[in-house]
Amino acid sequence: MASRVFRWLALGLALFLLLLSVLAGWLWRAAQEPPQHLARKGQLVAVEPLSHYRLRDSEVREFRLFSNSGLAADIAVRRPDRGLDHRPLLLVMGGQETGRAAVDVIPDTRGATVAAISYPFGTVPHRSLLEVFLALPRIQQGIFDTPAAALLALDYLLSPDAGIDPGRVELAGISFGAYLASVPAVLDPRVERLWLIHGGGAPAEVFDYGLSKRIPVSPVRRALSDYLAGVAGATHLGPEAWVHRLSPRPLVLVHASRESSLPPAAIDALEAVVREPVEVLYTEGKHVHPKRPEVVTAISELMFERMRCPKVTLSC
Repeated sequence: MASRVFRWLALGLALFLLLLSVLAGWLWRAAQEPPQHLARKGQLVAVEPLSHYRLRDSEVREFRLFSNSGLAADIAVRRPDRGLDHRPLLLVMGGQETGRAAVDVIPDTRGATVAAISYPFGTVPHRSLLEVFLALPRIQQGIFDTPAAALLALDYLLSPDAGIDPGRVELAGISFGAYLASVPAVLDPRVERLWLIHGGGAPAEVFDYGLSKRIPVSPVRRALSDYLAGVAGATHLGPEAWVHRLSPRPLVLVHASRESSLPPAAIDALEAVVREPVEVLYTEGKHVHPKRPEVVTAISELMFERMRCPKVTLSC
């Protein structure tokens, strides 16, 4: 009896490992073709209101945008009660858990319209590596769709009756968003300035750094990190492939003085590919997080101080 149970367990384990290997191979192949961002963005065909609420001196409205490509993107738009008729626009691609709630943590928009998108993949599981692996098809497709979602959001936000100054459009990629923000910024010439905040390049290095406590065996951890970066489309979506194409539009890099979530190699990889005009700034403290309001405030002050200029420049 015991031997029969053992054989069934062994067979079940073998089938499970086979399924994992098939899934791993399918994900890798899916990442080899570069996403067609503009085709996936398509044309905005419908807008569904989701909710609205008051936030200090602003009104926040959340929407779901629908494209004729089948893409759907959720955004939040924060419009101050007072300000210019033609406001500057800041579109935020924040941390992967924050999404469109990034509009809530900014203490003062100084009269600008601020919008943020939620990532199409939803949330990333954290309880186990197996749970993350099984969620990879959803996460992969969501990552591939993120630049198109940002482009669709810009189409909506820059409609003729939106009250936005078309010469004062800024895009900020913060933390996770800094890895993907270069793509829509390069593809949409309406973006006047790009901010990459507490981000870096070399995603495999970031995965390796983040997994160091869970997987102490370096060769195993490195192999998994390279694989995860590959299936996440790092070759096609990472800032190394895009940010140099932003020039001559201005770029601002903002680093944390005591960076706790990124290895130095990732920051070096990003700085190695940027082109002028570029400004490098620092915020005091650790990596940005909603539970570190002093860091959020410092980042907000950097951005809105520069956005006060009538014409986008590095500084004024």
